[in-house]
Amino acid sequence: MKKSKKQLLSHTMFTLSLLFPLQAVMSAEADFVKEGDAAYKPGNPIYDRWDQFYKLEQQQPEQAEKILLELAALTPQDIKVWKSLTYLQIRLNKQDQALQSVRKASQLAPQDDQLKLQEAYLLNQLKRDKEALPIFKMLTQSNDVEIATKAQQAVQNLSGGTVKPVFKDIYFAPSYESRYDDFIFPLKMRYGRNLDNGRAQVYGFMNLNRDTKSRGGVRPEIIDENAVTVGVGANYQPWLNIPIRAYLELGGSYDLIDRNRDKFRESVVGGVTGYQEWYANPSVENRTVWNDYFTDLYGNVASYSREDYNVIADLRLRSGFNVYRGETGTVQAYAKLHALADSEGENYNNLFEYGAGVAWQPFNYVPVKVRVERLYGHYFKDALANGQDRYNNTRTELVFYRSF
Repeated sequence: MKKSKKQLLSHTMFTLSLLFPLQAVMSAEADFVKEGDAAYKPGNPIYDRWDQFYKLEQQQPEQAEKILLELAALTPQDIKVWKSLTYLQIRLNKQDQALQSVRKASQLAPQDDQLKLQEAYLLNQLKRDKEALPIFKMLTQSNDVEIATKAQQAVQNLSGGTVKPVFKDIYFAPSYESRYDDFIFPLKMRYGRNLDNGRAQVYGFMNLNRDTKSRGGVRPEIIDENAVTVGVGANYQPWLNIPIRAYLELGGSYDLIDRNRDKFRESVVGGVTGYQEWYANPSVENRTVWNDYFTDLYGNVASYSREDYNVIADLRLRSGFNVYRGETGTVQAYAKLHALADSEGENYNNLFEYGAGVAWQPFNYVPVKVRVERLYGHYFKDALANGQDRYNNTRTELVFYRSF
């Protein structure tokens, strides 16, 4: 009898030991189903619907959509359902329904920038650009470089036909010049109004130039202008397809160091300026160092009243390659040519320099760039007072430009 009881007890414990894992498996399977994962076994209604969907997707997309809608009702938390619905409804030209589906998917994966990009594209197709543009702008800061690039292009496309009535911009480019062992701090700010869709501009401006080596007094040593200039200006672009503007700026200039003259002087500057850039911008899949190239060209010719209306021409060309583009920004390597000439024949205003540089933009689509350039220069009028007619210089520069 005792032996029989022991056997019964052992049999009961063994049965319970089997039941507990079985119960855990059943519980896990219930959670598995509840989470909406589609990897079920044949005979499960969710598995069978997915199986049927894959068979009908290509040949009978309308029927496949109905199956996905049934799956959406059964497993509303399954992001795969909403993604599949989005792309199928796009194929069926059902942009309104696809927009609702991608938004459902985005709610389940709020960090997925690819879903946000698809939502913005759908809004654009539905002519709802006021809703699409903020999403594209947000995605220009994406950690995914390809998404950020596409978003930036979309922002340019959507903003291209619209010019803000009021503009503001700021340019700040402190540099260290090894040639002089000098730090230079140029700052330029403008606030104005666009006319004729931006073809003409009127504005107020403030320019500040300061460096650490220039000295005033009886025998001034001037490297940079060291003055604050405030005034008003206007410019006009004569040809829409050529990025050249004629401009005139009127104001007053105040010397920040003693130059043996009145510190306050009138400032009249008039001239022509232009800037153009070219770049390849290949897709991520096809990008190599050698096909991801860029070139930019800047020129300015102007007459300056504070230089006794001396006409000074400034021309700069940079051309090179994007050697790296990724989450830590963009790195460029380039060659540079720079020439300066004037109407008065001042030796320091008549030179050309050449060399190479490296630029790093630490944050994609944030307008801050660090440059290091090694340059070799030649005076082509007269040598300096010390007899030197050539020089070399290492320039380290931080450039910030922002237009509001």
